[in-house]
Amino acid sequence: MATSVAPNQRVSISTLLGEKLLTESKGGLKHTKTLMKNVDVVALYFSASWCPPCKVFSPILREFYNAAAKDNGLEIVYISSDKDVASFEEYYKKMPWLAIPTQQGSAEIKNNLAQILGIQGIPTLVVLDAKTGEFITGDARGHVEDAGGDAAKAKAAIDMWKAMDRKPLSEATKHMPGMGGNPLMKIVMFFAKNPVYIFALMYFYKYLTKQMKIWYPDAYPAEAVEDEVPVTDPHEEEF
Repeated sequence: MATSVAPNQRVSISTLLGEKLLTESKGGLKHTKTLMKNVDVVALYFSASWCPPCKVFSPILREFYNAAAKDNGLEIVYISSDKDVASFEEYYKKMPWLAIPTQQGSAEIKNNLAQILGIQGIPTLVVLDAKTGEFITGDARGHVEDAGGDAAKAKAAIDMWKAMDRKPLSEATKHMPGMGGNPLMKIVMFFAKNPVYIFALMYFYKYLTKQMKIWYPDAYPAEAVEDEVPVTDPHEEEF
């Protein structure tokens, strides 16, 4: 799957999430198209077992899901940020919904989803149209927290998502909480989608620092030690 979406391009849920999804922590793979057949809206749950706010929100989301999801055309898919399969399985076994599997290629799917949707932190709950792949809302976490396990309120929240205007997936980052119109966040998203520029800037920074020491030696005492700029392997992935 590409890390960007062309303007007004519709992308199927199977393309976004992969051909198969997990229905339980150990095994249980089924075709995404089959699982989404009777689903109207799908909520992507970006979370991880090591995240304290996620541990608070997950039980609330579980109550919400059990109260109203199946009868109202909602499905949830867990997008894990855990670093190993054991942590994922331990956390996911408490969840009654679907998940991106742990097989080869899953890390790329999760990373692409995070970039396309402009995910900046967890827990985040993003709702998409299950039929068209269009963006609905990135504020779903607040709606779920307000409804909790109250079946009537949960149904009302789901009905609200169904009634909301759809937006092209290519515009999702503009409509995520705190993202729209923020120049700083646009810069952040540019570098997230083009990581090679980060390493170019790091190299330029170190080169310029060395040159400044040559040009202006009095401004840089000999005993001063240059700080190392931490570099993350761009190919490092989760499972």
